Amino acid sequence: MMLDDLPPEILRMVSQHLNNNEIYHLICSSRRLYTVLQQNLYAEVFLFRRNHSSQQVVTFFYAVTQDPRLASYVRCLWLEDWEGRGGIIHMDKAELDSEYLLKLVSERTGYSDEEKCKWLKDLEKCDDCDPWLALLIPQLKDLRKILINWAYDAKYVLDMFRKAARGQEPVFRHLEEVYATWWDDTEGSIPSHRMTSFFSFPSVRKVGCCCLGEDYDSDDDEYDSDNYESDDSIHQRREVPLPQTSNITHLDLFNSNAGNGMRDWVQACKALKSFRLIHHGTLGRGENFRPRRLYESLSLHKSTLESVWAEPDESVYIEEQDDWMGSFANFSVLKTICLPLPNLVGFDENKRSMRKFSDVLPHSLETLYLIINRDSDGNEFPVDAMDQLVELANAEGFPHLAAIHIEACGIRGTESLSKLQWTKRMCEEAGKSFFIHTGEGFFSYCDKPTSWVFGPVNEATLLSCYQY
Repeated sequence: MMLDDLPPEILRMVSQHLNNNEIYHLICSSRRLYTVLQQNLYAEVFLFRRNHSSQQVVTFFYAVTQDPRLASYVRCLWLEDWEGRGGIIHMDKAELDSEYLLKLVSERTGYSDEEKCKWLKDLEKCDDCDPWLALLIPQLKDLRKILINWAYDAKYVLDMFRKAARGQEPVFRHLEEVYATWWDDTEGSIPSHRMTSFFSFPSVRKVGCCCLGEDYDSDDDEYDSDNYESDDSIHQRREVPLPQTSNITHLDLFNSNAGNGMRDWVQACKALKSFRLIHHGTLGRGENFRPRRLYESLSLHKSTLESVWAEPDESVYIEEQDDWMGSFANFSVLKTICLPLPNLVGFDENKRSMRKFSDVLPHSLETLYLIINRDSDGNEFPVDAMDQLVELANAEGFPHLAAIHIEACGIRGTESLSKLQWTKRMCEEAGKSFFIHTGEGFFSYCDKPTSWVFGPVNEATLLSCYQY
């Protein structure tokens, strides 16, 4: 039997195991395959990859703007090498349909005549993808997921999202997931105000970022304009989502600086279910890891949070990790916790635990991840912590606790290693799974941010990897 003879359902199932390039070559071989698999081809669209030409972008632009049916097929949009060469639209003037562009621009709402005139002129210059994307993206009315590698100078796209958030553009009613990273992973970061618009879209449930720098008002610090666009107004820079207005339930921040505890984002959510932060100390305003501020933000969702994950990366000095975060005992549905040990129980001047696990953990807890030691000097963890873990494993007040994970990087002493093995044995005798991990950052990722060990992958990290 020829492939072309298979039923449409079988063909669509086969296409789910093919990449876009393979599907494209397949549908070019037959009119029937083109008809059956066209929807699959357009379901996930990648723009500005290193191996893509600008002509592919232009072809896609004209295809979906001229045929709304094709635009309706797009469920996921990747905007990748936007700042680099791939972000420049190369076109012959003969290819440029000025009348058609004028029609599309004139249909946009929320723009003044002056703004539309400038927009049209910038489209006709063909030296920047930003105005083209701002015209293209709103055509994708059934978009479910978007991944953005934010370009430094993204005026049109940023303004387009802001207008959509204010109700000036009736788009993105089905958008569920948004992931974003910064165009240059060696310096700079996404100013958090660039993501504010997505908190206003009623269907968005998850926001994931890589290389994000929290921006906020401060009486003590001067505003550091070096990390932000010089042409943004003060109002735009500090624009924040309104409290208790967003349906977002999951916030996932990798390699990001959240020195103020992401207060504006967290309080904007009506019912936050999960929060994960891998804090980087040198991005954005370069704030230290401040677990207490993060706790104060998360406390707004004691009745809805199911997962709390907060850890500093290698850019954070060890003494900055020692602040006690706060008690999670009254977080009524919290199932998963990942924290450095000092932030969970607090340490005294002798590096001994100041609180018991049973006093700061919720009775709903199912899985506990503890970062015991990331001290490059090889300082040992407090021995009383292991005794407490055994006590926790045997406590009747935690009926749902099933697994304890320990990241113990740098532990080399025979006594401490023996204590770890003893703890493992005692916890397993109590019916709890106990895992010892010796690699630094094991909980977050191994070698590359794409290989997360626990929890769902933050797809913003995939965008970063695809830059090179």
